[in-house]
Amino acid sequence: MEQVSKLNPFSIDHIVVNVDEKYQKNIQFIEEVNRLGLPYIPSKGKGNKGFKTSNLWIGDEYFEFIYIKSKDGGGWIKDWVDKYNSGHRGVIGLFLKTNNIEKTTELLKSFGISNPERISFPFFFKLINFSAKWQNAYLPYFDEVPFQLGFQQVDTPQIEEKMRKRMVPNSKANGIDGIKSVQFFGPFTSRDFEWLKNVFYCIKENTNQLNIPLKNDQSIHFYISETIETRVLLNSKGKVLTPLLIENLRILNF
Repeated sequence: MEQVSKLNPFSIDHIVVNVDEKYQKNIQFIEEVNRLGLPYIPSKGKGNKGFKTSNLWIGDEYFEFIYIKSKDGGGWIKDWVDKYNSGHRGVIGLFLKTNNIEKTTELLKSFGISNPERISFPFFFKLINFSAKWQNAYLPYFDEVPFQLGFQQVDTPQIEEKMRKRMVPNSKANGIDGIKSVQFFGPFTSRDFEWLKNVFYCIKENTNQLNIPLKNDQSIHFYISETIETRVLLNSKGKVLTPLLIENLRILNF
């Protein structure tokens, strides 16, 4: 894949996390998150009888917490619903923003990326069907880590601007501007690393670490580890954050 200035032409959009219901209902947890300067109102998220989402807005990026309420997941991504119902909790996907999802999928076709698609699901007693105003494409799972990288493109800049205005309350008001980097720890195989080096421009620190530089001074890091964990570092203007643990996700400040 052709690179410009040794950066991959993507930026972090959002991180999807499978969570138990307590992370959306427990008052003490919600208050704890808000005390850290991360405004969190889980009741505002979309959902239906099959699933419930709640968002934590961090500047232009966000965390999307998913609680699956029924076996079919109410139209949520089927493969992720199946993994949830089989017991998976924690980070299931990281979406990168692309300016041209058709070109991105064409370039990555040989690496197993899916065709662009829209999430569509029913709500209000199945009388209304929601169809997303953006398209997603997904790379395959890693060999031993139940996690995917995906790409997203919103239909128009105007729609993206409207979406950004709805990203409230936002941690930016508290001096926490966005996601700086994402660190993935897990039993990644040598084949995983070789595959990543073909899909992206990568910097190999050593045999156990691989870095992917992105636009907007962001980055993704992969570390070989026996334990599966995701650490997300936030831009916080010197504000010291108490680490926040949600399933296998740890949110820290940079």
